[in-house]
Amino acid sequence: MDTVETEKKINKRYLLTFLLITFGISWTIIIAYIIFNDAFVNAFGELTLFNPVVMFVLYSPTIAGLIVTYRYDGFEGIKKLLLKLKPRKKDLFWFPIIFVVGLIFYASMHYGSIILGIPVPKSGFSFGDILVEASKNLFEETGLIGGAFGWIGFMLPYLQKKFNGNAVPAFLTGIAFGLYVMPGYVISSFETATLYPLYVTQIIIFIYFFSFLFNATNGNTLFYIYTFWLMATGSRLKFYYFQAPVQLLQIAFFTVLSFIMYMLVKNNIIEQKLQVFPEYLE
Repeated sequence: MDTVETEKKINKRYLLTFLLITFGISWTIIIAYIIFNDAFVNAFGELTLFNPVVMFVLYSPTIAGLIVTYRYDGFEGIKKLLLKLKPRKKDLFWFPIIFVVGLIFYASMHYGSIILGIPVPKSGFSFGDILVEASKNLFEETGLIGGAFGWIGFMLPYLQKKFNGNAVPAFLTGIAFGLYVMPGYVISSFETATLYPLYVTQIIIFIYFFSFLFNATNGNTLFYIYTFWLMATGSRLKFYYFQAPVQLLQIAFFTVLSFIMYMLVKNNIIEQKLQVFPEYLE
């Protein structure tokens, strides 16, 4: 496929298709659940993370990402997207680095909460319990896969091509992600103690931080799953409560982390080849 033909195919219709599918599935189902609650609860049960309807909604970005990739290059395109889960050998050093960052993140949230007078849970987990709970959280965080093939696998590199950078694409991807999850915040069964505006801010800054890693690892999506899962597991392991005051701590943490990544890139310490859709799949 020559460059001219590729450029003709990669246009705003891909982004529109992705957004229509993602929001069409998620918002339609959630709004229908709100309006026809009794009928849907009788048919599918309450909205929990294990509800098949909720899992379908969480996978809607993946469905959209795969459809758009198929439109671009058929099953070969989907194969290339799935291969982005395989890291290059020279990028494997990022796994222990991210793990250490995760430990620093847990400690910052835990002791930061104590210093600021924010209640922290009593854990009492053994090492074995930690492994079990962390494994459960990987399974329960179904949306990780949706993020990998949708927001990160398609939208972020698509926008990086359009804007020739990572800051605006990370912001717009985070905003879209935030709008996508918004219906969940009006459903009382989720019983979240977090604040929606803070959550959207967290997502934006996290994606901005991760965009540096995405570009440094040749567009690898496994690192997104690994990083998001690691950062989302802290509250599950009872290092801290995931609530509004802690959200502010997390925003501060990822702001500092983003600045560090920016400086590492600016000083040419880490690779930063802008990954754009669809070229990064080749």
